[in-house]
Amino acid sequence: MQKQILFNDGHYAIARFEGIPDEAIQFLDSIAWGSEGAVYEHKNTKEHIGLIPRPILLAIYEGDAVRGTAVFCHTPVAAGGKSYNCYYIRYFASSPAIRGKGVMKKISVEVMESIRYNESEKTIYFACVERANKSSYKVVQHAGYNKLGTVKTSGFSRFFPRAQPDLEQIVSPEARGEVLALLQEHYRPHTLVQFNSLFLHDHYFVIRKEGEIIAGCQYHRAHWVVNRMEGLFGKLAMNLAPRIPVLNKVFNPNRFEFLGFEGIYCKPGYEDSLAQLFEGLLARENLSSALYWMGATCPHRARIEEKVRPGLLHAFVKDSDAYVMAAFHGMEPAEIEDITERPLYASAFDYL
Repeated sequence: MQKQILFNDGHYAIARFEGIPDEAIQFLDSIAWGSEGAVYEHKNTKEHIGLIPRPILLAIYEGDAVRGTAVFCHTPVAAGGKSYNCYYIRYFASSPAIRGKGVMKKISVEVMESIRYNESEKTIYFACVERANKSSYKVVQHAGYNKLGTVKTSGFSRFFPRAQPDLEQIVSPEARGEVLALLQEHYRPHTLVQFNSLFLHDHYFVIRKEGEIIAGCQYHRAHWVVNRMEGLFGKLAMNLAPRIPVLNKVFNPNRFEFLGFEGIYCKPGYEDSLAQLFEGLLARENLSSALYWMGATCPHRARIEEKVRPGLLHAFVKDSDAYVMAAFHGMEPAEIEDITERPLYASAFDYL
């Protein structure tokens, strides 16, 4: 994989890769995410990175060592049904060796500007930053990104999830086309809509009534290790959950395995069927917990949270908001205003 040095800044160099080299994956495997809030490690980084659409890695090197990364995923997104060129940032990380030295803040402008050099069409750039991670927020803001909106984390859990006989796995091209058309209409009023992670591993399932889809979602299996949680409740959870047999089915910080739900569809009035779908998918994977992410102003989220009993896990994660930070290239003020006023769509895959 070719390494292109973009520029040098004192002891540090910025390199660009089309794809993700092994040394960057090893670096990301060593990173603990979060700062002032929860701190956790992703344990399936290599698997997930291999599924990212058209990744471009910009890495900070000190000598031969990777000290920081930003992965730009190049994909179209929709807002109000209109398609835009887009780069969204994942794996924005720095090593402990440079934290607190101002390196990321100093170099972040060059890193984020370098991806824009050859863009001639209208483009949206965005990144997600955990609300409690004030240092990353300042770095991204310093690079010219402003807050677009908030994404809420929701939990769903059942101590003993029951298998659901009515689940239909979406496999055929015809069924996939049916689901995709349904979701495009369902999320047409939203912004930053992309369905790159739908149908991965044939893990989109629905429930039908008289042939009509009334509930559906994609799931991704994830594995984290949680090192710290904020507040008194978080400290109690870290200390007590691993020791209580029933509780650690829902949350075990030493090995937190869960499903991430996305592409969620629920026909109004059939929220009970959506809950059955969620529970059935947990039973299918022999797990007790799931997370999903939706925009704070998303009307579908408000309806689901009003009608669907979330379970215990939601108490652990309900305050784990993320801010979506965005920058725009070549766009008229009216277009930017239209994009910023719409509810956000969020893909669970991008948070795992």
